[in-house]
Amino acid sequence: MKDELRKKYLLIRENIPNREKKNNHIFHMLINNPQVSSAKQILIYVSFNHEVDTLKLIEYFLKRKKVAVPKIVNGKMSFYYINSLDELKKGHFNILEPITNQEVVDYSHCVCVTPGVCFSLDGRRIGYGKGYYDRFLQSHHVYSIGLTYQECLEENIKINAYDQKVNEVIYK
Repeated sequence: MKDELRKKYLLIRENIPNREKKNNHIFHMLINNPQVSSAKQILIYVSFNHEVDTLKLIEYFLKRKKVAVPKIVNGKMSFYYINSLDELKKGHFNILEPITNQEVVDYSHCVCVTPGVCFSLDGRRIGYGKGYYDRFLQSHHVYSIGLTYQECLEENIKINAYDQKVNEVIYK
């Protein structure tokens, strides 16, 4: 079931109309979100493969907050601080990862912007099937926000004991 939904929504996401307009709307919704406004740190994925654009968000937050992006080390996902987009290079799965070694150790006062292939309005999500974010969210109880396009909202997402919901979904 999850694999079928993943395939379906990856294809839908590839063909999102008005992508730039929707990205701009999501950008403004996120930067004006009360949880984000009060956070001192932003943990945020680096977008790829037709995901909601986060590069503009990262640039915006770099001027205002501490920003950390994920990197896979020895099969585990951790977040590392960056000071600019120049500190990113292609890593696992050809996703941009930080080249810095300043790992986040204090996850208080932060928001985690979480990727997903599709989401339900109540925060259930289907990711890419590796479980990195599920394990991270389970062990670090941070406020999490999923970003998606309206076309990638799905109410019939069945989750299991390992799947972690996000606290909020922002979409357009």
